[in-house]
Amino acid sequence: MKATGILLVCGLVGLWTAVPAGAADIAGQRRAQLNAQDPDDLPAFDDPPADIAAQREGISRGKLEMIEYDSRTVGARRKMLVYTPPDYSTDRRYPVLYLLHGIGGDETEWQRFATPGILIDNLIADGKAVPMIIAMPNGRAQKDDRAAGNVFASVSAFAKFERDLLDDVIPAIQARYSTRTNRESRALAGLSMGGGQALNFGLAHLDTFAWVGGFSSAPNTRQPAELLPDPAAAKQQLKLLWLSCGNKDGLIGIGQRMHAYLKENGVPHVWRVDGNGHDATHWRNNLWLFAQRLFQPPAAETPALKDAFQGRFMVGTAINRNIASGVGFRRSPEQVKQDIALVKAQFNQLVAENEMKWASLHPRPGADGYDWRAADAFVSFGMSNHMVLAGHTLVWHSQTPQWVFAGTNPPPNLAQAGPGPFASTNPPGAAQFGRGRFGPGFGGGPFGRYTGPRASRAELLERMREHIHTVVGRYKGKIKVWDVVNEALADNGTNILRNSLWLEIVGPDFIAKAFEFAHEADPEAVLRYNDYGLENPAKRRRLIALIQSLQAQKAPVHAIGSQAHVNVSTTFEIMDESLSEIASLGLPIHITELDVNSAQGGQRGFGADIAGNAAATQGGLVSDADRKLADAYAGLFRAFLKHDKSVEMVTFWGPNDANSWRANGKPLLFDGDCQPKPAFHAVIAEARKAATIARPNSR
Repeated sequence: MKATGILLVCGLVGLWTAVPAGAADIAGQRRAQLNAQDPDDLPAFDDPPADIAAQREGISRGKLEMIEYDSRTVGARRKMLVYTPPDYSTDRRYPVLYLLHGIGGDETEWQRFATPGILIDNLIADGKAVPMIIAMPNGRAQKDDRAAGNVFASVSAFAKFERDLLDDVIPAIQARYSTRTNRESRALAGLSMGGGQALNFGLAHLDTFAWVGGFSSAPNTRQPAELLPDPAAAKQQLKLLWLSCGNKDGLIGIGQRMHAYLKENGVPHVWRVDGNGHDATHWRNNLWLFAQRLFQPPAAETPALKDAFQGRFMVGTAINRNIASGVGFRRSPEQVKQDIALVKAQFNQLVAENEMKWASLHPRPGADGYDWRAADAFVSFGMSNHMVLAGHTLVWHSQTPQWVFAGTNPPPNLAQAGPGPFASTNPPGAAQFGRGRFGPGFGGGPFGRYTGPRASRAELLERMREHIHTVVGRYKGKIKVWDVVNEALADNGTNILRNSLWLEIVGPDFIAKAFEFAHEADPEAVLRYNDYGLENPAKRRRLIALIQSLQAQKAPVHAIGSQAHVNVSTTFEIMDESLSEIASLGLPIHITELDVNSAQGGQRGFGADIAGNAAATQGGLVSDADRKLADAYAGLFRAFLKHDKSVEMVTFWGPNDANSWRANGKPLLFDGDCQPKPAFHAVIAEARKAATIARPNSR
C-alpha cells in the first residue's frame, strides 16, 4: 500500500478507493475524531523502543530464504519468504507463524516494512520470544500474483487464498521444515488486507490456528458474528486473539466493531490502539509485541512440576480416595474436579495416602477379609493417567487391625525383657498414630494398641507373608515401588528400633522378613524402607545402622524413603547434610511424603507422628508465612537438585493444602483452590536456575 494515500470504505465491504494524500489527511482526521470517542481505544501495551528491528552485533542470527512451492489451488508454482531462527536444527521441531501482507504488497512486504527476521532474532537473543519459523506467502491466489496495476482488482484472489494457505502453503512448510503440527503451534497474523485475511481464515479454522492477529485490518474483514458465530467455543480454542489499529487510521472502525462484539460476548482478546496511522511503524511495533506472546502459556496457565524437573527426578503426590474415585468427601464435586485436574497437570508419580494401609485394605482376617475397592480405584486412576505408582505401606506398627496380632499366647512382661541393640527404649506404643486423617492406629498406642493374647512368631510371620504376597501379587507390574516397612526406627533413646508388636512378637528380623516376602511376590518391584525425621542427625545414625544391618543380611532393600515432613526453619544446609549421609549407603533416595509446616506450633524438631500433629499445626501461621515457605522450599529443592544422582523421586504428601493432613499448617505448593503459592514459583525458579547452570549455552 502506498504511503501517499489512505484506504477509505466506499459503500460495499471489500471495495476501496485510493484518494490523494491531502484529501486523505482531512478525511482521516475526521474519521479519527469520530472514532476517538471509544474509551477502550488505548495502547494496552507501551510502544517498544525505536531500535527493535536494528541489526545487533554479537548475537546469533536466523536465516531468511525465498522458496517455491506447488499450489494446486492456483495451478502454478508460487513463492514465499521463510525465516528460520538461529541455530535451527532438524533435531527439534518449531512452531510456525504465517504472516500475511496488505493489498499492495507481496511475499516481501513484511521484510521491507518490519524486517521480521532481525526483529525476532533480537527477541530470541533477549529471551523474550520462542524460536519460531515465520512463513510469509503471497496472499494473492492467482497466477499473476504481482502487485502491479490496479491492485484492487485482485480482491477476490485474496479471498481465494484461504484454500491456498490451508491446502498448499502449510503442507509445503511442514514438508520442508522441522515443524510442530498441532494447532497450538500455529499462528496466523497480517497487516491491512492480510489482517482481514488472518481474522477471516484464522477464526474460521480454529482447528488449525490457536493464535490469531489482525493489525489495522481492512474492510475485507467479515462481520463479527460471521467471524465468531460461537463465542463460547472460541473462548476454549483461542490461545490469543490480537486486534490493533492506530488512532490516525481511517480503518479503526473495523477493529472497534470486532472489539465491541468480543467484549460483549466475553471472548478474551487484546485490543491495542496506538498513535500511528495505517503505516509500517504500527505494523512493526505490533508484530514485536505479538511475537513475544506466541507459543507461550497464557498467564493463567501454570508450568508443570513434572516438566520442570524432567531428567532430574520424578515429582509425585499422595492422593486420597476422593481424587482416585472422583467422588467427593469433605470436598464438593467441583473442588474434586479441580483437585483431579491439578494432579494430572502437575505430577507424574502417585502414592495412595491411606487406601493401601493394612487397616483399609485388609480389615478382616482370611482371604475374604480384603476390601480392594479403594486400592483398585487408585491403581486404575494412576495407570489411566500414565503415572508411576508407589504402594504405601505393607508393614507398619500403626493402622494395622488387632486381629493381625491376636492369638493364644500371653503378652510378655516387657519390664523384664532385656534390651538389645535393636530394642527400642521408647515406651510401648510410642509414636502410635499413622499418616492420614483416620485417628489412632490399631497396632500401637494407648487407644489402639492390642493388649490381649498374642500370635506366635510363626503365626505373625505367616500372616505377614500372606498379606504381602496377596497385595503385592495383585498389583504386580502395576505398582512399581513399595514402602515395605514404615517407621520402624526409634525417635529417641539409645536403641535403634521403636517398640512395636512386630518387634515384640517376631523380633528385629521382622524387617528383613518383610523385604524377603515382598521380593518373592514381585522380583521387579523397587522395595524401600520409609521413615520420617531423617533430617535429625541422631535418627539418621539409626537409619544407617539399620540399613547396614539389613544389607549384611542380604535383605532386598532397594531404596531409602525419606519422608521429609519438615518446617519452614528447615534449610538447604540441613537437607544437604541429610542427603549426603543417606547417599553414603549407596542406595537411591526417594523423598516420599514432602510437606513444609508453616504453623507456629510445628517449628521445633523433626517429628511427624499424627499423635503430635494437632499441636504441630496450632497457633496460627508463622509471621510472613508465604515468604518463609517459599524460602524453605527453594532451599529443599536446591538440595534435591544438588543430589539428583541419588534422588530419584520427590513426592508431596498431598496435591494442595485442602487435601493435606497438616491443612492448618498450609504446607504445600498449591492452596485449597488449586492456585500456585509463592513457594511454587520459588521451586520452579530453582528448576530453571539449575537448567541454566547445567546447560549454559541452551536457549
